[in-house]
Amino acid sequence: MKLRRATSDDAAWVNAAYDGVHFQHSDLLRDLVIVAEIDGARAGLGRLVPAGEGACELGGMLVFDEFRGRGVARAIIDELLRHAAGRRVFCIPFADLESVYAKAGFARRALDDSVPRHVREKVEWCERELDRAVILMELTT
Repeated sequence: MKLRRATSDDAAWVNAAYDGVHFQHSDLLRDLVIVAEIDGARAGLGRLVPAGEGACELGGMLVFDEFRGRGVARAIIDELLRHAAGRRVFCIPFADLESVYAKAGFARRALDDSVPRHVREKVEWCERELDRAVILMELTT
């Protein structure tokens, strides 16, 4: 598996992939998007989005069906966390994926005023726009 940072040449593909699952678009000038490739084929992607001073949101995790069960999601998560650079890291996974993020060091947390505004607004958007339940988690390790 090869992990690489998305480039401007990937922008249309990244956002088309996100359109397919009703995720918000990425701005590659702002977001760090990591693309996983297996045997030259794009297997999945994920991103870190700035969430105010000292914080970011890990999200946009998408592994294509034919590559599931091969450690792609965990590899992308680990690579994104390498780039978090000491910031608080939040994620808003689908509730049924809680264990994936827990294994990476995230724990469920309450949505309160200590959570950056960007993250609070994203939770609200997810609850309103997505057809699956989401939870808020924060990196604890």
